[in-house]
Amino acid sequence: MSDPIDLRTRVTRRKLLGGIGALGVMLASPIWRPATAFGQDAKAKAARRFIGVFSANGTIASEFFPAGTSKDLALAGANLGQILQPLEKHLAKLLVLKGVHMNSTVEDQLGVTSSNKPGGPHMKGPGAMLTGGSLQAGSFGGSGGPAGYADRISVDQLIANKIAASASKTKFASLEFGVRIEGQEPLRVISYRGANQPNIAVDDPWMMYSRLFANADLGAADLARTLEEQRSVLDFVSGDLTRLQARFGAADRARLDAHLTSIRELEQRLSMTPTVCTPLTLPAKLDTRDMANFPTVSKLQLDLMVLAHSCGLTRVSTFMFANADSWQYFPWIGVNQEHHELSHAGDNDAASQAKLVTINKWHSEQIAYLLDGLTAAQEADGTSLLDNTVLLWGNELGAGNTHSYKNIPWLLAGGAGGYFKTGRALQFGDRPHNDLLVSVCQAMGYGDVTSFGIPGVCTGPLTELNA
Repeated sequence: MSDPIDLRTRVTRRKLLGGIGALGVMLASPIWRPATAFGQDAKAKAARRFIGVFSANGTIASEFFPAGTSKDLALAGANLGQILQPLEKHLAKLLVLKGVHMNSTVEDQLGVTSSNKPGGPHMKGPGAMLTGGSLQAGSFGGSGGPAGYADRISVDQLIANKIAASASKTKFASLEFGVRIEGQEPLRVISYRGANQPNIAVDDPWMMYSRLFANADLGAADLARTLEEQRSVLDFVSGDLTRLQARFGAADRARLDAHLTSIRELEQRLSMTPTVCTPLTLPAKLDTRDMANFPTVSKLQLDLMVLAHSCGLTRVSTFMFANADSWQYFPWIGVNQEHHELSHAGDNDAASQAKLVTINKWHSEQIAYLLDGLTAAQEADGTSLLDNTVLLWGNELGAGNTHSYKNIPWLLAGGAGGYFKTGRALQFGDRPHNDLLVSVCQAMGYGDVTSFGIPGVCTGPLTELNA
């Protein structure tokens, strides 16, 4: 006769798999995911991310583009102008591009200027920056209008759509951040889901916080308690299953080993989660329309954007510093004149040129702050968010006082998982920025994208960027 069987403790394959499955469901439940989002398998390559950043009114070329005549110049403190000096500690992760023009604003075929493109110079730039297209006809006046919204999808949304269609989709396909995005359309839009489909950025951090965590039912204390409870469940299940290994045959032991490995990986992700994804404590609500609060709102929004990426809530975001035209004053850095007005000053107006350098340097400081946050956030595989990010910082103009679309101040940051060879300043002869957008798509892993924006303006990727 066989020994009596205690059915309360009898282990069957169905029970084992059902229990592990229930554990997985509990750990991935909606109450958990919005607040912390596990991250990725430590054995897998970290996911790539895209961030597009906009600032307005062109630049002072002599202080933005590094000094030197080489077409491929190693970035170093000695060759940096004033504007990029705040980024010195991140030089190894940067690419500065000169000779990449926003031709699509005025052309339908490369080198052939179109005489009927709607919109004024400040309107055309933001509409083209990420779309590689043009503005449609429309009724938005001012700033050289009339004009409408952009005529096609932007690169951030193409990437977001591809991620959404994959197994690694996120809670938010994309997030659009901004600071004091005032004024008329289309000056305050760079992201488009398609023709005449703008994504208006959220420029209130309290509103963005509510959107990000609207479905998170846990406060900070409850979240910490839940973490401990889940670790305790994992400890119990892991220990209990280990003790039961002797009761299984060889085939079942192999399956159990695989499940125990999965549990250990969950434990690893849980241990990483609190340092990667710590909810912010927002300060008391302030007036986001007040120009004096611009730097405070900027840092709050940048913090929220890093948080959204590190928590796995999204892999695509954009950020706008004011609108194109930028009717912004900068009293906290001693500039009490309107940015747009200053940008129209002549090259021989030394005082205005110095103030523009100060404004652009402040924007560079914000980019440095963003890169600091992306560097500090660690992936499960030991890399940083910045290592796996494609950050593109651009502008609607090359120079504000000539409304030129030549030599847009482009800066790429992040390693894109090793796709780009960074730490360089590259001089291109005359390339359309459509080619840059193709390179962004390919760096994100979408090698099937060989043209972007207006086909007649695109010539293919900037292969000089590649590692």
